[in-house]
Amino acid sequence: MREGLNSTHLNGVVAVTKAALRHGVLHHTGDSDPAERSHIDLMSWVITGLRHRQSRRALGEYHTPPDISDLISAMLAADRRPQADAFLEPTAGTGGMVRSAAQDLRREGQDPSDFPWVMLELDPLSAAGAAVNVHVWGLGPRAVAASGDVLADGDLDQQARAHRRDMARHRDLLVELIGFAIATRTSDQLLRSLLAQQPNAHRRTDDRPTGAT
Repeated sequence: MREGLNSTHLNGVVAVTKAALRHGVLHHTGDSDPAERSHIDLMSWVITGLRHRQSRRALGEYHTPPDISDLISAMLAADRRPQADAFLEPTAGTGGMVRSAAQDLRREGQDPSDFPWVMLELDPLSAAGAAVNVHVWGLGPRAVAASGDVLADGDLDQQARAHRRDMARHRDLLVELIGFAIATRTSDQLLRSLLAQQPNAHRRTDDRPTGAT
Protein backbone atom coordinates (compact mmCIF):
# COMPACT_ATOMS: atom_id res chain seq x y z
CA MET A 1 0.00 0.00 0.00
CA ARG A 2 1.38 3.37 -0.97
CA GLU A 3 -0.70 5.47 1.38
CA GLY A 4 0.78 6.08 4.79
CA LEU A 5 -0.66 4.49 7.91
CA ASN A 6 -0.90 6.61 11.02
CA SER A 7 -0.60 5.27 14.54
CA THR A 8 -4.37 4.82 14.84
CA HIS A 9 -4.46 2.58 11.75
CA LEU A 10 -1.43 0.61 12.87
CA ASN A 11 -2.88 0.10 16.35
CA GLY A 12 -6.08 -1.12 14.71
CA VAL A 13 -4.15 -3.62 12.60
CA VAL A 14 -2.37 -4.92 15.71
CA ALA A 15 -5.65 -5.19 17.63
CA VAL A 16 -7.41 -7.08 14.82
CA THR A 17 -4.43 -9.42 14.40
CA LYS A 18 -4.32 -10.21 18.10
CA ALA A 19 -8.08 -10.76 18.19
CA ALA A 20 -7.89 -13.12 15.20
CA LEU A 21 -5.12 -15.16 16.81
CA ARG A 22 -6.91 -15.20 20.14
CA HIS A 23 -10.09 -16.54 18.54
CA GLY A 24 -8.34 -19.34 16.67
CA VAL A 25 -7.73 -18.07 13.15
CA LEU A 26 -4.83 -20.53 12.78
CA HIS A 27 -7.24 -23.42 13.22
CA HIS A 28 -8.63 -22.42 9.81
CA THR A 29 -5.53 -21.04 8.07
CA GLY A 30 -2.55 -22.70 9.75
CA ASP A 31 -2.67 -26.20 8.24
CA SER A 32 0.01 -27.15 5.72
CA ASP A 33 -2.63 -28.79 3.51
CA PRO A 34 -4.54 -26.19 1.43
CA ALA A 35 -7.57 -28.47 1.34
CA GLU A 36 -7.80 -28.19 5.14
CA ARG A 37 -7.48 -24.41 4.85
CA SER A 38 -10.35 -24.28 2.38
CA HIS A 39 -13.26 -25.50 4.47
CA ILE A 40 -14.54 -21.95 5.07
CA ASP A 41 -14.25 -18.48 3.57
CA LEU A 42 -12.86 -16.75 6.62
CA MET A 43 -12.33 -13.43 4.84
CA SER A 44 -16.04 -13.22 4.04
CA TRP A 45 -16.91 -13.42 7.72
CA VAL A 46 -14.24 -10.89 8.63
CA ILE A 47 -15.23 -8.29 6.03
CA THR A 48 -19.00 -8.54 6.46
CA GLY A 49 -18.59 -8.67 10.23
CA LEU A 50 -16.51 -5.51 10.37
CA ARG A 51 -18.90 -3.52 8.20
CA HIS A 52 -21.90 -1.72 9.62
CA ARG A 53 -25.25 -3.12 8.54
CA GLN A 54 -26.13 0.10 6.70
CA SER A 55 -22.86 -0.08 4.76
CA ARG A 56 -23.63 -3.63 3.69
CA ARG A 57 -27.08 -2.57 2.51
CA ALA A 58 -25.69 0.41 0.60
CA LEU A 59 -23.19 -1.82 -1.16
CA GLY A 60 -25.70 -4.59 -1.75
CA GLU A 61 -23.18 -6.94 -0.18
CA TYR A 62 -24.60 -10.39 0.42
CA HIS A 63 -22.01 -13.17 0.16
CA THR A 64 -23.27 -16.58 -0.92
CA PRO A 65 -23.48 -18.95 2.08
CA PRO A 66 -20.92 -21.80 1.88
CA ASP A 67 -23.57 -24.54 1.72
CA ILE A 68 -25.23 -22.82 -1.23
CA SER A 69 -21.96 -22.26 -3.08
CA ASP A 70 -21.05 -25.92 -2.49
CA LEU A 71 -24.40 -27.00 -3.94
CA ILE A 72 -24.09 -24.74 -6.99
CA SER A 73 -20.54 -25.95 -7.62
CA ALA A 74 -21.64 -29.58 -7.42
CA MET A 75 -24.48 -28.91 -9.87
CA LEU A 76 -22.11 -27.24 -12.33
CA ALA A 77 -19.37 -29.84 -11.96
CA ALA A 78 -20.33 -31.61 -15.19
CA ASP A 79 -19.89 -28.36 -17.13
CA ARG A 80 -16.40 -27.67 -15.84
CA ARG A 81 -13.67 -28.13 -18.41
CA PRO A 82 -10.07 -28.34 -17.11
CA GLN A 83 -8.86 -27.20 -20.53
CA ALA A 84 -10.83 -23.95 -20.22
CA ASP A 85 -8.95 -20.69 -20.62
CA ALA A 86 -9.67 -19.86 -16.97
CA PHE A 87 -12.16 -20.37 -14.17
CA LEU A 88 -13.78 -16.93 -14.24
CA GLU A 89 -15.94 -15.51 -11.44
CA PRO A 90 -17.09 -11.97 -12.44
CA THR A 91 -18.85 -11.22 -9.14
CA ALA A 92 -16.49 -13.00 -6.81
CA GLY A 93 -16.92 -11.27 -3.47
CA THR A 94 -14.18 -12.85 -1.41
CA GLY A 95 -14.21 -15.97 -3.58
CA GLY A 96 -16.77 -18.29 -1.98
CA MET A 97 -17.80 -19.93 -5.27
CA VAL A 98 -14.16 -20.39 -6.22
CA ARG A 99 -13.47 -22.08 -2.88
CA SER A 100 -16.25 -24.58 -3.54
CA ALA A 101 -15.04 -25.28 -7.08
CA ALA A 102 -11.45 -25.76 -5.89
CA GLN A 103 -12.56 -28.23 -3.24
CA ASP A 104 -14.57 -30.14 -5.85
CA LEU A 105 -11.46 -30.40 -8.01
CA ARG A 106 -9.52 -31.80 -5.06
CA ARG A 107 -12.18 -34.41 -4.45
CA GLU A 108 -11.83 -35.40 -8.12
CA GLY A 109 -8.09 -35.91 -7.60
CA GLN A 110 -7.01 -32.69 -9.29
CA ASP A 111 -4.88 -29.84 -7.99
CA PRO A 112 -6.55 -26.40 -8.21
CA SER A 113 -3.14 -24.76 -8.51
CA ASP A 114 -2.77 -26.40 -11.95
CA PHE A 115 -5.54 -24.15 -13.33
CA PRO A 116 -5.91 -20.40 -13.83
CA TRP A 117 -8.48 -18.62 -11.65
CA VAL A 118 -9.80 -15.11 -12.21
CA MET A 119 -11.87 -13.43 -9.49
CA LEU A 120 -13.34 -10.00 -10.30
CA GLU A 121 -15.14 -7.90 -7.73
CA LEU A 122 -16.53 -4.35 -7.70
CA ASP A 123 -15.76 -3.71 -4.03
CA PRO A 124 -12.01 -3.21 -3.44
CA LEU A 125 -12.13 -4.54 0.12
CA SER A 126 -13.79 -7.78 -0.93
CA ALA A 127 -11.34 -8.10 -3.81
CA ALA A 128 -8.51 -7.74 -1.29
CA GLY A 129 -10.12 -10.54 0.73
CA ALA A 130 -10.20 -12.69 -2.41
CA ALA A 131 -6.50 -11.98 -2.95
CA VAL A 132 -5.77 -13.22 0.57
CA ASN A 133 -7.84 -16.33 -0.11
CA VAL A 134 -5.79 -17.08 -3.23
CA HIS A 135 -2.90 -17.87 -0.89
CA VAL A 136 -4.93 -19.42 1.93
CA TRP A 137 -6.69 -21.82 -0.43
CA GLY A 138 -3.58 -22.69 -2.45
CA LEU A 139 -4.99 -21.60 -5.81
CA GLY A 140 -1.54 -21.29 -7.36
CA PRO A 141 0.58 -18.65 -9.09
CA ARG A 142 -1.81 -18.10 -12.00
CA ALA A 143 -4.74 -17.08 -9.82
CA VAL A 144 -5.84 -13.44 -10.12
CA ALA A 145 -8.07 -11.30 -7.91
CA ALA A 146 -8.92 -7.83 -9.22
CA SER A 147 -11.26 -4.97 -8.41
CA GLY A 148 -13.34 -3.30 -11.12
CA ASP A 149 -16.73 -2.98 -12.80
CA VAL A 150 -17.19 -5.88 -15.22
CA LEU A 151 -20.27 -4.21 -16.73
CA ALA A 152 -18.43 -1.01 -17.57
CA ASP A 153 -15.18 -2.74 -18.52
CA GLY A 154 -15.84 -5.84 -20.59
CA ASP A 155 -12.23 -7.01 -20.79
CA LEU A 156 -11.43 -6.55 -17.11
CA ASP A 157 -10.38 -10.18 -16.80
CA GLN A 158 -7.85 -9.78 -19.63
CA GLN A 159 -6.53 -6.58 -18.04
CA ALA A 160 -6.19 -8.31 -14.69
CA ARG A 161 -4.21 -11.21 -16.16
CA ALA A 162 -2.01 -8.85 -18.18
CA HIS A 163 -1.30 -6.90 -15.01
CA ARG A 164 -0.42 -10.12 -13.21
CA ARG A 165 2.04 -11.01 -15.98
CA ASP A 166 3.61 -7.54 -15.75
CA MET A 167 3.96 -7.87 -11.98
CA ALA A 168 5.48 -11.34 -12.36
CA ARG A 169 8.08 -9.99 -14.81
CA HIS A 170 8.84 -7.13 -12.42
CA ARG A 171 9.20 -9.61 -9.56
CA ASP A 172 11.56 -11.79 -11.60
CA LEU A 173 13.67 -8.74 -12.48
CA LEU A 174 13.91 -7.76 -8.83
CA VAL A 175 14.91 -11.31 -7.89
CA GLU A 176 17.67 -11.20 -10.52
CA LEU A 177 18.91 -7.84 -9.26
CA ILE A 178 18.88 -9.02 -5.66
CA GLY A 179 20.77 -12.18 -6.63
CA PHE A 180 23.36 -10.09 -8.50
CA ALA A 181 23.72 -7.74 -5.53
CA ILE A 182 24.21 -10.66 -3.13
CA ALA A 183 26.79 -12.27 -5.43
CA THR A 184 28.65 -8.97 -5.80
CA ARG A 185 28.69 -8.37 -2.06
CA THR A 186 29.90 -11.93 -1.39
CA SER A 187 32.69 -11.56 -3.94
CA ASP A 188 33.71 -8.24 -2.43
CA GLN A 189 33.84 -9.74 1.06
CA LEU A 190 35.98 -12.67 -0.16
CA LEU A 191 38.34 -10.29 -1.95
CA ARG A 192 38.69 -8.09 1.12
CA SER A 193 39.37 -11.17 3.24
CA LEU A 194 42.12 -12.34 0.85
CA LEU A 195 43.72 -8.89 0.70
CA ALA A 196 43.65 -8.63 4.48
CA GLN A 197 45.61 -11.88 4.73
CA GLN A 198 48.33 -10.80 2.25
CA PRO A 199 50.32 -8.43 4.53
CA ASN A 200 50.46 -11.11 7.25
CA ALA A 201 51.80 -13.65 4.75
CA HIS A 202 54.52 -11.23 3.59
CA ARG A 203 55.47 -10.40 7.15
CA ARG A 204 55.82 -14.08 8.08
CA THR A 205 58.04 -14.60 5.03
CA ASP A 206 60.26 -11.59 5.86
CA ASP A 207 60.59 -12.61 9.53
CA ARG A 208 61.96 -16.08 8.77
CA PRO A 209 65.66 -16.64 9.77
CA THR A 210 68.26 -16.46 7.06
CA GLY A 211 68.68 -19.81 5.35
CA ALA A 212 65.32 -21.08 6.54
CA THR A 213 63.26 -22.92 4.00
